[in-house]
Amino acid sequence: MARPKKVQKVKEPVRIRQRKLANGNMSLYLDVYVKGVRKVESLGLYLVPESTPIDRQQNNHVRQVAEKIKAERILALQNHGVRQWDKVKRSCITLVDFLKEYEQEKFGFSTSTLKGRRDLRLKIETYLKEANCPDIVLANVDVDFCRGFIDFLRYAKNGVRKDGSVISNGAAHHHQAVLNGALNKAVRDGILSANPLKSISSKEKYQPTESMREYLTLEEMKAAMAAPCPHEDVKRAFLFSCFTGLRLSDVRSLTWGKIVKAPDGKTLYVRIKMQKTQKLVNVPLSKEAVDCLNPKENPEEPIFTLPTGASNIERNIEKWMQNAQITKHITYHCSRHTCATMLLTLGADIYTTSKLLGHANVNTTAIYAKIVDQKKVETVNLVDDFFSKQPQTEGNR
Repeated sequence: MARPKKVQKVKEPVRIRQRKLANGNMSLYLDVYVKGVRKVESLGLYLVPESTPIDRQQNNHVRQVAEKIKAERILALQNHGVRQWDKVKRSCITLVDFLKEYEQEKFGFSTSTLKGRRDLRLKIETYLKEANCPDIVLANVDVDFCRGFIDFLRYAKNGVRKDGSVISNGAAHHHQAVLNGALNKAVRDGILSANPLKSISSKEKYQPTESMREYLTLEEMKAAMAAPCPHEDVKRAFLFSCFTGLRLSDVRSLTWGKIVKAPDGKTLYVRIKMQKTQKLVNVPLSKEAVDCLNPKENPEEPIFTLPTGASNIERNIEKWMQNAQITKHITYHCSRHTCATMLLTLGADIYTTSKLLGHANVNTTAIYAKIVDQKKVETVNLVDDFFSKQPQTEGNR
């Protein structure tokens, strides 16, 4: 009688092994061996001596987590191979861990940008907890996941207000935009082949709401220039921003060392990296803008000496506008709106205006173009109103 053939057991490329520690616990790690190449990965998971039912329950959970990681590594090995072990591990990163890395990229990003990334991560964690998938791997984020998160934002609670209200459309749109940026980075890192959020139609996604953008008209600018301000440097800085479009953060750090002459030897330029966007911009200075600058002996000394607190600046602007008999609610950022509408009103094209303001998208500048167009319509209507109020003559009856 022939002997039965031995069934060869397929060797697993990834095995869970354990190492005893000095404190009695067992440290779990992965032993990877494929085609003569061995890799070892510590999991940061530990088994404790089972002296109580709770210990056994905890160890069972740890083993389940280890098995899940093992399965993910085996799948990633099939896609990348053992010689690309770093890519294998990277492709198994969870969405939450990836977002934590994303919010810690401090180089070149403003505090507000990093805060926006942190806020997104917290919203994602809440969503994953409700969806009962807290450990979803980034590589498994697909269109359905993104669509589900967008739906979740429609009823997501406002974390600041305690009245149970949901977040605004603007906040939801911001979370959506930050998630889009994170997924774009995942594509660049080779973790995702494509950004799944881009496969969702614009009708399903949040759209930015057009907010009321206050600005000063040319006549109001003249009135403000003639009116006294409690803090002279606040006035100078605000007017300078009206003529250049620079934000308060950039004006605070402006020095004569950042102002250069053009090749013609006459025109002055501000050459600065915007703190919000980290984009390098070159802004030519008009005579009115140059007149706002304070002379300084030290080229590295700030040109404007402004109050430290933003609220202090806004109070000075409020009193200044009252002196100029301007009833609009004007803040420092309105100087940037003023610059945009003034340039477009005076005939500058939208593309050039967009570049001067450092807008990443010309559609942002188009908002100001709509304002200017509306003012043109209102001006034409003034003509109609004037003639419609004229008394009719005998010949027109």
